[in-house]
Amino acid sequence: MAFASDRAVWWETWMSRRIKIVSAIVIALIAVAGIGALVAMRQLEPRLHAWVIESLSRSLQSQIELGAVRLAWFPLRLTARNLTVRHRGRTDIPPLIVVSLFTVDLKLMDLWSSTVEHVKVDGMEVNIPPKDDDTGQRPIPRAQSDGGSQDGGGPLVVRRLTATNTRLAIIPKTQGKNPKVWDIFELEMNDLGAGAPARFRAALTNPIPYGTIEAAGRLGPWDSSEPGASGLAGEYTFAADLGTIKGLRGEVNAIGTMSGVLEQIATRGETRTPNFKLTALDGGSLPLTTTYEALVDGTKGDVELTRVNIMLGRSPLHARGVIEGTQGIKGKRVVLNISSAAVNLAELLQLTSKAQPPMANGIVTLDAAFDLPRGEADVLERLTLEGSFRAARLRFADAGVQETIDTLSRRGQGRPSDESIDNVASNVTSKFTLKNSVVTYCGLAFSVAGASITLDGTHRLKPKTLSLEGEVLLRAAASNTLTGFKKWLIKPFDPLFRNNGAGTRLVIRVEGSQDQPKVDFDLGKTLRGR
Repeated sequence: MAFASDRAVWWETWMSRRIKIVSAIVIALIAVAGIGALVAMRQLEPRLHAWVIESLSRSLQSQIELGAVRLAWFPLRLTARNLTVRHRGRTDIPPLIVVSLFTVDLKLMDLWSSTVEHVKVDGMEVNIPPKDDDTGQRPIPRAQSDGGSQDGGGPLVVRRLTATNTRLAIIPKTQGKNPKVWDIFELEMNDLGAGAPARFRAALTNPIPYGTIEAAGRLGPWDSSEPGASGLAGEYTFAADLGTIKGLRGEVNAIGTMSGVLEQIATRGETRTPNFKLTALDGGSLPLTTTYEALVDGTKGDVELTRVNIMLGRSPLHARGVIEGTQGIKGKRVVLNISSAAVNLAELLQLTSKAQPPMANGIVTLDAAFDLPRGEADVLERLTLEGSFRAARLRFADAGVQETIDTLSRRGQGRPSDESIDNVASNVTSKFTLKNSVVTYCGLAFSVAGASITLDGTHRLKPKTLSLEGEVLLRAAASNTLTGFKKWLIKPFDPLFRNNGAGTRLVIRVEGSQDQPKVDFDLGKTLRGR
């Protein structure tokens, strides 16, 4: 029994020593293998560094600068820093691509091919250079060749690229012009560099008005010789707050399509703003919708609005013009020609006043030049409008005002007691200029049957005050505008009031608030014939 027990102890001790020896050998082998793998990785990294440079140089036809490259095996992943791509080696323009850090998910066979599975980038800058020639003609997008690489491999193909915080800028050819810039906070592309258009999805920030653009479509094929000529087609949505522009209020939503090349994009779409308002006027709001066609010129950083159809409430307007940059100044200037043959006056007055019902109703014909410079000030303080308008068959909603117009027509026709002259329609025409939120009228002409009024002066939109002066011309003699003994009393003075081919001429001033103006008769200027 004692012998068996001693033998068991000896066997257990012997096995324990053998297990420790084997464990030590295994650990040593693992360490050797790990050191070998680490050494192999470090030896492979310079080759991968050269592979990345060669692949990008061949695909982009550009000079490549690349910082440190590291390789991890589990999972197989390449990490690289400080990538700079200079289009054709040019140093006179910003680099085509700048990336501080990116990772590449690889399959083992990718190390012997020109295809990678997934590239993840954060903080990428892409600067599309202007055309090298001066012909001004756009090259046709085309598929790219492999550039004649020494190993016979094709261009680098990325099956999936995801990027965050990307900045895309199209550099204009004109020196001093600000580039067209898009801040893309999310970007995904598939089959990039495959010799065919790559699919993309992107989310962008629009600074003014502040909002988000979401776009999807196809980009390419990439034109290595002229990156700005790479094709682009897709659809987008846009949601923004007009309140980020001082003086406006409303939520705008847009949908549209785009096509062309990066340096010249044709776009069309529509916008809807259900509650558009000019806040400085403290009036009401109206629904605003537009349909448009535009051309974004990356070589200048400008946008040509070739067609804009606007519906403000029930008023259709038509516009065309440009959104252009100013050399050395950040921001854009909007210059438009606006016209309409059917502006609803009652609705337009809702934007300028809370008075209900609106003071007048009728149809206005408008033709104006619109100029909105860049700036942080209120829209009305920056906006300049210059043009003319004409309102036909205008009537006033306030019964008292309309009765005054009816009385003017009766007296002008020399029939002051004729009650059949009722609900008289008025016609209004004028040239005008809006600047610094002040409307200046030149030849504001108001006419009804038997009478006409011509005024010059100003209408201050923010305090909503009028300051106008002009003349009233009546077809009838002064005495015939009255009844009873007043008619016979003033009849001897009829010659004093005749002027400008009219039976009666009076000089008047219109002052006070726009909702309750005060009309004064200037006898002195009337009698002096001024």
